[in-house]
Amino acid sequence: MTSIINASLPQVMRVTQHGSGMIRTKGRLMTSELSSVAFDATAIAEIIDLDRYPIHRLDSEEGRRLVERCQDDLRSRGACQLHGFIRPDAVESLVAEALAKAGDAYRTDDTHNVYFEEIPADAAADDPRGMLQHSSKLTIAWDEIAENSALRTVYNWNQLTDFIGQALEMPSFYRYDDSLGACSVALFEKGDELGWHFDRSHFAVTLMLQPTDEGGEYEYFHMLRSPESENYEGVAERLNGSRSGVITLQNEPGTLSFFRGRYSMHRVTPVAGEKTRVNAVLAYSEKSDDKLNSITQKLFYGRTT
Repeated sequence: MTSIINASLPQVMRVTQHGSGMIRTKGRLMTSELSSVAFDATAIAEIIDLDRYPIHRLDSEEGRRLVERCQDDLRSRGACQLHGFIRPDAVESLVAEALAKAGDAYRTDDTHNVYFEEIPADAAADDPRGMLQHSSKLTIAWDEIAENSALRTVYNWNQLTDFIGQALEMPSFYRYDDSLGACSVALFEKGDELGWHFDRSHFAVTLMLQPTDEGGEYEYFHMLRSPESENYEGVAERLNGSRSGVITLQNEPGTLSFFRGRYSMHRVTPVAGEKTRVNAVLAYSEKSDDKLNSITQKLFYGRTT
């Protein structure tokens, strides 16, 4: 990034905010802009390992290879993990921020079926629609994240949005326009878990900040159902304990993960250790003004906007 700052003031790509999306316009950097560009580049490079993951240079050969790698992983196994994406010092800072806010975080503790739908009155004992799962965790909403937090710097960076959209092969891609759910932090204390479920969205983006000492594993069954078949029998078998085909993702601090969970049943296993599991959830949509409805806000954060 420092190569753009020189006496010749070369033509560069300038990125400006437009709602939650992006507008790119070519222009010449003026001298008055140099200090802010240098500061932004330095701030991002101190948080994200841009040498390993050059998401600021997606048009370069290295950038294109990174995007292709993510796309290939998502197509073949429904998940992609970029270990060491966030630098250790930034991870340590984000964990400290989250744990300091844990006492004021909103706790959810509830049961649900794997589809997050009402249970049919006539559901038989072997019908997965009637098999209850348990989920509990603490959540820190977006409006509770400090203005100077590295998480805000990263989430608001247009080039990260652009990279994730390309990796997920989305024709249009925007940050969530939601003051609570745009980017939140989940904390799992001892006994907390996410029960087996299918996502209602087509993708999820998370940052692992701190795994627990024991438990808290992310497990999934790739494409257990499909657009053509709900595969109720196969789903019920897994809910009854079958481990056939289970995949466990690595829990490494600083990992950026993409996951397609609409057709792949997944869960976070119960936390057994004393160390709190901490991860951030980055919300995006193909629509520029997308947000959670009031019912979902109330469920996840205990309040509405």
